[in-house]
Amino acid sequence: MTDTRRRVKVYTLNEDRQWDDRGTGHVSSGYVERLKGMSLLVRAESDGSLLLESKINPNTAYQKQQEDEKFLTDLFAQLTDEATDEEKRQELVNFLKEFCAFSQTLQPQNRDAFFKTLSNMGILPALEVILGMDDTQVRSAATDIFSYLVEYNPSMVREFVMQEAQQNDDVSKKLTEQKITSKDILLINLIIEHMICDTDPELGGAVQLMGLLRTLVDPENMLATANKTEKTEFLGFFYKHCMHVLTAPLLANTTEDKPSKDDFQTAQLLALVLELLTFCVEHHTYHIKNYIINKDILRRVLVLMASKHAFLALCALRFKRKIIGLKDEFYNRYIMKSFLFEPVVKAFLNNGSRYNLMNSAIIEMFEFIRVEDIKSLTAHVIENYWKALEDVDYVQTFKGLKLRFEQQRERQDNPKLDSTRRPSILKNHRYRRDARTLEDEEEMWFNTDEDDIEDGEAVVSPSDKAKNDDDIMDPISKFMERKKLKESEEKEVLLKTNLSGRQSPSFKLSLSSGTKTNLTSQSSATNLPGSPGSPGSPGSPGSPGSVPKNTSQTAAITTKGGLVGLVDYPDDDEDDEEDEDKEDTLPLSKKAKFES
Repeated sequence: MTDTRRRVKVYTLNEDRQWDDRGTGHVSSGYVERLKGMSLLVRAESDGSLLLESKINPNTAYQKQQEDEKFLTDLFAQLTDEATDEEKRQELVNFLKEFCAFSQTLQPQNRDAFFKTLSNMGILPALEVILGMDDTQVRSAATDIFSYLVEYNPSMVREFVMQEAQQNDDVSKKLTEQKITSKDILLINLIIEHMICDTDPELGGAVQLMGLLRTLVDPENMLATANKTEKTEFLGFFYKHCMHVLTAPLLANTTEDKPSKDDFQTAQLLALVLELLTFCVEHHTYHIKNYIINKDILRRVLVLMASKHAFLALCALRFKRKIIGLKDEFYNRYIMKSFLFEPVVKAFLNNGSRYNLMNSAIIEMFEFIRVEDIKSLTAHVIENYWKALEDVDYVQTFKGLKLRFEQQRERQDNPKLDSTRRPSILKNHRYRRDARTLEDEEEMWFNTDEDDIEDGEAVVSPSDKAKNDDDIMDPISKFMERKKLKESEEKEVLLKTNLSGRQSPSFKLSLSSGTKTNLTSQSSATNLPGSPGSPGSPGSPGSPGSVPKNTSQTAAITTKGGLVGLVDYPDDDEDDEEDEDKEDTLPLSKKAKFES
């Protein structure tokens, strides 16, 4: 037998149409041989005696109870009747709660039929009456029943509360004509009031009700058809009839520069309200925006930054961070006009140098403004709060904001400068220069000799110097003059070398303390391979008469600080060596002419 045990109460309907309590037990289902089929069994939790045994088929009484309008009508009538005894009402509401809980074990089709029947028989109006009663146990059970309905079909609940609001509006108009005042009590407002007035120190009931409200205002589970949009209709209703009830404790507690009540339970309640408001900012559009700006809600929320409870101050900061994250200029103008960064900066300075969650959250908010380059907020923060933040140097966030601000000012003052410097300022890797420009700059760079660089002079690429045409042409003309002078000096040195009979092309390049460069043959320096008088060089004892293949020509760069590095220029093919051999066989006069 499959055991699907659930704790239930069993009632029987007597001849007087009253419910008799048979006791509490555990329900299970299984095959019963005597009944020749699957049956519903309820055994008492006290002694295990059988309280109910019924075969499951379409004709059983328990199945028909879901369709029995008389049964549900009597049940709701007794629940809402003021003459009903309190103990009897508790039993009835607990029965209805267990009835709804049992429905969770039904197949989807049967569960849909069950809740539709409850809705048609008037369960929501009955719950509205029960929630208005003073008995806390009855209200708690009614809240659980309401949660089953919201989880099953939130659209059904939304439709009911909107129809109720329309009926109340019609009644109010008639009463107004008769000069009679009435207080609208809507089901959803009762839920909000019970959340606000929860007496539990841990606010367990308030947390449950806040979750239900969040489900009801969530646009993700709202339906949209060709003829109507549930989101537009319900949010319009909610912000007109219910939002003022939700924000009442917030507005009542933030009339001054600090919270008027700052005890733990009040802080917990306000944190729940802020959590729901933050959800609305994220998922609703113009409804919440209009409400925040028209009611100056953000200013009131930021008063809670002065709370002694860190979790409440962080909830207030998260609410503002969610607004800034939208990057909506309507919100930004509202923040700047009301100087709503002041409470945040004050909380940051009061926190001091302590590295905690408050410190990190505030810095992250300013870092978001800097990274996303929100120009209006950047200018507002620097113009109004820079003096208070300029000494913060353990992070670069505020100095980065200052730099952003200065760049904005520079671009505003000089639009032409903005267009010419934007690639270097933004460091945008998507910006690509012309390939021909790169080739020309590289050729200029690699053709520049060490003679052109003074000791200690910083090496700057031509692209960084190119500001305008005049700046470019001047170094090019100087470079061409120096290049011509260098070529003439090289020819003179090479001619002297050839006339003196030295045929090795290798030489040592030494930089003195000034800008003058001395060219000395390797015969006067340390003997290197391939130089006259060294092993393996032409003319040295024991060496072959020809130059070995794959010999390297070496240039050593020496500054007054010592040897910097060696650069090898290998001969990659034999043709170069053959050309050198041919040059060696030429007469000196012809060779000098050939070299020139």
